[in-house]
Amino acid sequence: MLGAAGYALIALDAVERVAKAWKRFVRGQKDPHPATKDDVAQLKQELERLREDLPKAIKQEFNHYFGVAARPAEQLVATSDDKRLRVLEQATEAQREHRYAEAARLLESCVRPDLPPEDRAALHNLIGNVYMYMGEHGRAEPHYQAVLAAADEKDDNQARAAALGNLGSVCLQRGDLDKAGQHYQKSLAIHEEIGDKLGHAQCLGNLGLVHRHRGDLDQTEEHHQKALTIDEEIGNILGQANQLGNLGTVYGKRGDQDKAGEYQRRALGIHEEIGNKPGQAQALGNLGNVYRRLGELEKAEESYRKSLAIHREISNKHGQADTLGSLGLLAEQRGDLEKAPGLLNEAKALYEAVGAGGEGPELVPEALV
Repeated sequence: MLGAAGYALIALDAVERVAKAWKRFVRGQKDPHPATKDDVAQLKQELERLREDLPKAIKQEFNHYFGVAARPAEQLVATSDDKRLRVLEQATEAQREHRYAEAARLLESCVRPDLPPEDRAALHNLIGNVYMYMGEHGRAEPHYQAVLAAADEKDDNQARAAALGNLGSVCLQRGDLDKAGQHYQKSLAIHEEIGDKLGHAQCLGNLGLVHRHRGDLDQTEEHHQKALTIDEEIGNILGQANQLGNLGTVYGKRGDQDKAGEYQRRALGIHEEIGNKPGQAQALGNLGNVYRRLGELEKAEESYRKSLAIHREISNKHGQADTLGSLGLLAEQRGDLEKAPGLLNEAKALYEAVGAGGEGPELVPEALV
């Protein structure tokens, strides 16, 4: 997908080609492909089209790299002046390069109390999602609460559903399954009412995680399979990868490691194809679990180490904690009782730092639009 920066480069190239073509035309220079008035006119039209497409390009970047539907990005782009558009473009670039802290800072600089509620909802939702990518659930929560407040102010059901679903994910990471389930159910009901299939699929998948924590693997599989079916129907590639990983975890917990590995590799392949580093780290950690259960400890450590490297690269403390905990369990399995406590204590400290409980790298909640 061509982003805002790509459009800018093409626009500059078009300007240069227009200038050269015009010079050739005016000076009558000999050229194997001499420029005509039509050539110049066509290039000018191309430049104008690129100029008009720039806001759309920024919107597309938001959709892909922030994992959100078009609505929040369209709202922000439509109401932004040139200064805020530049900040949003910079935030998009930071997000694409997994510089999440910078992306959050840039987005937060756009928040003002005098903004209309729909703008506040869109910005706070994006900021909350960035903190979720960082594993900073405590820092995400007030932003999702702000989305909920703005949604109530505007009586905006779609924003309300997103806020409730995302607050459910915060509760899930804290281990509060009852509250997480309540938030997800409320969000699901709204998404069904307004016909939002993307949000519907995300809620189903997240409810599957609640059932998994409760030990009900049949309900877990049913919810993830339903979510996967909807994601395939609407072409949500990221959702498909997440649900494949979640289904792989179900098979792993049932003891079918071959099928678990197959699903995790499929998930990893999609995450690599779309350049989603958080998803890559998650899938690599899940593959490590498969190898550990199979007794292939060298492969398990290799997967965990790759996962940990990505989590550190993108500054995801929760992901680092999950993977360090898995490495600690692996060390225990190997009988390395000197290394294991250090890894487990490091994981515990990171969990405490982000105010979350540990589940290992298998947990894949989806942030809602």
